Amino acid sequence: MQFTVVNTAHEHIDALEEIQRLCYPTLDPSHLLRRPHLESHLRIFPAGQHVALYEGRPVAMSSTLRQHVDFEHSQHAFDDVIAGGFFTTHEPTGEWLYGADMSTHPDFRQKGLASLLYQARRDLIKQLNLRGMVGGGMVPGYRFYKDQMTLEEYAARVSRGELKDPTLTPQLKNGYVVRGIIRDYLHDELLGNDATLIVYDNPDYRP
Repeated sequence: MQFTVVNTAHEHIDALEEIQRLCYPTLDPSHLLRRPHLESHLRIFPAGQHVALYEGRPVAMSSTLRQHVDFEHSQHAFDDVIAGGFFTTHEPTGEWLYGADMSTHPDFRQKGLASLLYQARRDLIKQLNLRGMVGGGMVPGYRFYKDQMTLEEYAARVSRGELKDPTLTPQLKNGYVVRGIIRDYLHDELLGNDATLIVYDNPDYRP
């Protein structure tokens, strides 16, 4: 399959709304990105929004904004940092790219689309000379181990390659590292409320 990554456009929005619904069936609906949110992203920070196309059809998406990040006080709620999905918290001079969402249509998973979108993010970071990327990463595989270990232990074992997680493992392969745990990040009745704090440092950053 041949995929093309481009910046998100208004004509992609209907398909992106459907991808959100398919990707997150157990997520609190208030966390889903819908047309008003996606239109706001295109007004506020169009360079930070990407889609992967297959035969002209959006099959995956990436949504980002710029932020100043205080790693000494890194606890935050997903809705707060993305302003309920509208990205009005975007800081035009922010030194970090915040990864708000990356979603792949279920029919197109395991085809390298996440890596293509992460590369688009890295290209943007290099272009804007940002310090790197930061985000809250949910860990869907943890639900199978939560009675055996803490989330900190699980994330450490995934980081060492002893366990595989459907979300965290690809993030690690794309240059992220786990810097901590974010409590009550969002509400998902299947995955729980906590997330990993994941960070990618731009090796080409010029102070």
